[in-house]
Amino acid sequence: MPASAPDFRPHLFGKFYVLQRLARGGMAEVYRAKVMGAGGFEKELALKRILAHRAQDAGFIGMLLNEAKLTAQLTHSNIAQIHECGAVDGTWFIALELVNGISMKEMMVAFARAGAILTPEQSIYIVLQLLQGLDYAHRKTDASGEPLHIIHCDVSPDNALVSWEGEVKLLDFGIARAAAGLSNYKEGMLMGKLGYVAPEQASVDRAWDHRVDIFAAGIILYELLTGHKPFPKATDVDSLVASRKQRVAAPSAVVPRLPREIDTILARALAYDPQDRFPSARAFADALVDVLFPTPQSGIQDLLGKQIRGVFADAIVHQREARAHDALVQKVLQKLAEKQRSQPADEQPSEAEPQLTSLADPSAQPSGATPARRAMSRPRTAPSGGRLSLRRAAGMTLALGLLGAGTAWATQSFFGRGVVVVTSTPTGARVAVDGRALDVVTPAVLDEFRSSQPLSLTVSAPDHRPLTVQVDGDLRHSVRRVNVELTPATGPLVVVSDPPGARVRVDGEEVGATPITLPRVRLDERHRVDLTLPGHELDEVVILPDVDGQRVSRKLVRAAREAPGIDLRR
Repeated sequence: MPASAPDFRPHLFGKFYVLQRLARGGMAEVYRAKVMGAGGFEKELALKRILAHRAQDAGFIGMLLNEAKLTAQLTHSNIAQIHECGAVDGTWFIALELVNGISMKEMMVAFARAGAILTPEQSIYIVLQLLQGLDYAHRKTDASGEPLHIIHCDVSPDNALVSWEGEVKLLDFGIARAAAGLSNYKEGMLMGKLGYVAPEQASVDRAWDHRVDIFAAGIILYELLTGHKPFPKATDVDSLVASRKQRVAAPSAVVPRLPREIDTILARALAYDPQDRFPSARAFADALVDVLFPTPQSGIQDLLGKQIRGVFADAIVHQREARAHDALVQKVLQKLAEKQRSQPADEQPSEAEPQLTSLADPSAQPSGATPARRAMSRPRTAPSGGRLSLRRAAGMTLALGLLGAGTAWATQSFFGRGVVVVTSTPTGARVAVDGRALDVVTPAVLDEFRSSQPLSLTVSAPDHRPLTVQVDGDLRHSVRRVNVELTPATGPLVVVSDPPGARVRVDGEEVGATPITLPRVRLDERHRVDLTLPGHELDEVVILPDVDGQRVSRKLVRAAREAPGIDLRR
């Protein structure tokens, strides 16, 4: 789950306490938010909100409403639930289930980089959950028992979330095809991601049905099992249809440890003619269960969840840190709401006024004032016993801009001792003092310095090289600001082969043919490089550029014979 962008500020949106931005697209933004109730009740949700420049787009608003009305009828453990749809001051939103985890695409990429391998049982289990959600949607009826004829139309790793516990949730029915009045699919157009579209869906003169979702699920299963895509990359409708007619290498030929039963199952799921595919998602799932039996599903999920938590350990820590000050921020927002309700309308602050400022947002500070100077503008003696922990201090600093003069007591007590304010580019970096890691991220406020000795600050962030700086002088009664600009840990990677012309995949993604130069590759991370050339054996190598160099040179070995294949052209 990504951290909020630097320009984000927690705020109230109707009854929602908006606490963190999770994603931003061309049409909408997604936030982590909470709603409050009586007796301390609170519910955490994902809030999908139309962007301001789309607020008057009647067509897009109609699609959002259709998506909400359709998904609200789907109550299944493998489908992300819709809780509410509405508008606040003309801005439309959907409130839906918040899944603590990552997209299946993020999982696949991160596992490849980390060298973590999914077992066949785990891959099958993941797709089983996806198929169970699809089967429910395909068979869903309305209150009168009439079929809704729901087809997702955009099944892909981007539209499936995997929780930290290994649960799979299908989401984004934004272009789903359904009964009249609920469908967002534009007939005669190709909608969905090209890499997962069935051939009949790309043809304007061919009828198609729910089996396009089965085809997409088959592609996902092939990728999870083998680490490769079954079809050549398509760039337009013609190349897509042609690619679907190509022979697909048998999964057991790509990964010999796979059972041969998988070859037959995927041959049927990926058949060019929909009549040759599984008739339903349930039939596809049943075939996979037969392969799994008698492996207990609970054990597979437990191991999958453990692997996901291992690979995404840092992301889980950052997610928890993003929640660390929710209670404080919500109290501040609640006081603001109470104040706004008690004021006449003509005395309430305008929407242009910032509701919350933090050290991460320099534009929110008064002109010409650093965060430290602003905080020390009205010093007083600290109250007795007023020591603040690092976490509480960081949270209090986050709230200063919103509370303004009302937090003078907090500002005065906090800055009555030595303070170091650490900011960085990018924000969200980890901080260590004299080699000891602290449980804070930038912008961070470090207090309680009682020594006159200089200290060493090390600041580190993902995708950047750590930097250590010295802070000299007596810190016991001063305020220092340390700003660190971290340099990216990326650089060019050159891949060549003998003979040339081999297709290159880096961390599971095809990037071109040898010789090739990749301009921005992490130099301090391991990467898997796969080279494929007709008539030659697959060449695989794992490199660490900082150690192995930024040039990969491989001599390809001729293959003794062609690997067996499955002819899907029936």
